[in-house]
Amino acid sequence: MLEGPSRYEINRKVRQIFVSHNADMTKVSYSCAHRTIYIYGTLVKDPKGEFNISTIQTLVSELMRLPRINSVQFDLENWIISAEPGDLNIIKGGKFSQAAQKHFK
Repeated sequence: MLEGPSRYEINRKVRQIFVSHNADMTKVSYSCAHRTIYIYGTLVKDPKGEFNISTIQTLVSELMRLPRINSVQFDLENWIISAEPGDLNIIKGGKFSQAAQKHFK
């Protein structure tokens, strides 16, 4: 049996992190599988507002510190985020464009 928190507990902690940063939970979705957190949708503040790069850096750092999590994958409508251990790239904008894909290679 695996030690540490269950998938349910990790998902609960992910939600707590988003709520603590005032994310609009009707616009962003997430799931956790195989030591990876998947985040998709639109990342905006509730009730209205935008995230800034500094806040996203903090949010990603908190997610990466969760037990049993090795990576966080993003597929957002309004941010391009590549988060790997020791390397974080954040660009305001839509889904990966050709230029953004080249930037992250």
